[in-house]
Amino acid sequence: MSSISSGILTASGQHFGSSLARAVTTSRPTLKGFDLQEYLGGYKGYAKIRRAIYAGERCPDLSVESYRVALGEVEQNTYDAKTFTHLCKTLSQLTGDDIDGSEWSGRVNKLAKDQDTEIRGELERAKKQVSKRESLRAQKLYVELLQKRGMMDEAVRALQEGRNFCADVKDQALLHIDAARISQIMGRWLQVATYIQRTESVLPDPAEPTATELAVLRAQSSFGDCKWSVAVSELQALSFDKMLSGGIFARGVVTARDIALYGTLAGLASLERDQIKAKLIDNVMFGQFLDNMPECQLLLQSYYNSKYADALARLSQIMSFCKLDPVIGPHVAALEQRIKDNIVVLYTQPFASIRMDSMAEALCFPSVKVLEDTLVRMIDSKLIQARIDGPTGFLVKHTVDPRDAALKRVDEMHQAFTLQAELMSARIQYLEEESKRSSTSARIHYRR
Repeated sequence: MSSISSGILTASGQHFGSSLARAVTTSRPTLKGFDLQEYLGGYKGYAKIRRAIYAGERCPDLSVESYRVALGEVEQNTYDAKTFTHLCKTLSQLTGDDIDGSEWSGRVNKLAKDQDTEIRGELERAKKQVSKRESLRAQKLYVELLQKRGMMDEAVRALQEGRNFCADVKDQALLHIDAARISQIMGRWLQVATYIQRTESVLPDPAEPTATELAVLRAQSSFGDCKWSVAVSELQALSFDKMLSGGIFARGVVTARDIALYGTLAGLASLERDQIKAKLIDNVMFGQFLDNMPECQLLLQSYYNSKYADALARLSQIMSFCKLDPVIGPHVAALEQRIKDNIVVLYTQPFASIRMDSMAEALCFPSVKVLEDTLVRMIDSKLIQARIDGPTGFLVKHTVDPRDAALKRVDEMHQAFTLQAELMSARIQYLEEESKRSSTSARIHYRR
């Protein structure tokens, strides 16, 4: 399959797709009701282009359809001639059709050049008039043009230059938010976190909808950086109504389905079962997001109600879809493993000993050997306090005798007391020696 990640260029000479991980092919998602057009229809601009290309690179069955969606979005809403040309070439290779993008590319290059000249003229006139407000307006127009051309790195640098034209801290905060938005589209989560911090440093108590947008950026950034517990704490506090009224969904970068998906997976990876019920299942605000992704709601219910086989089957279906998501995709293996480990821990909790063949069947492991390897890893990692009895085929949990625990605490207290006593003794000895030296020195001085 042809990859086009090398074809989507930024102004710095890097490629728009180069921020994506090396493509790993996967099969078509098994998630019930999955439709590529419907999935991508919730996004706009470069968020849609990036997701379409990510899906096309990873799923051969969807590559032609994905690249056509990306091509259509580039043609309708950008001046990105380089991306358009490379998409045309890639689709020509995949379909055998002769798709020529030279005419469109020439036309938009001329439009972009004319707008560039016009905006630069406005900026120069504003500088001569010493009008910060007009200079900032012209600079923002220039940033928008750079974004339409796919020149994201230059757009961020232009925003940084725009700080020279800010009249107050609010203007600075808005520039930082714009930079965070570009970094969000590119999946550069460390930069997103940096710009959020800069925004909050100059605008510590933002009003709506800025406060909600910052919360969304923090949540997505934490998820992208694999900080699951931080991400779920941000996600479960988001308000669907505030995101809707604040125009955050309308920007087409994040959808209600994304919030449900990120919150569900981060919660299953980092929360205890009772916390999942309180923070996700019974959370009215988060429930509005789950309504847009009922598969996540069913997964959470199965997990909480100990229907592990059903939970694992639903998790597998959802993860097949997540492989096409540029935010979750790079972390699918780690997330799935962590959630499965949590399921194994929950399954073992009620038992003192368990037959491993029954456990393998209940948790849908392909064989007892695979389960045994998993249990060895989890025992070594202290996720389970147990041992494997090979001859009988049982997993036997360690039970802690209360007397042993009490003895251990007494021993720890004794060690701590002994250490403190030794330190005190050393301190007294030091002070006595210092006192002797001081007395000797004083006598010598008196004799002189």
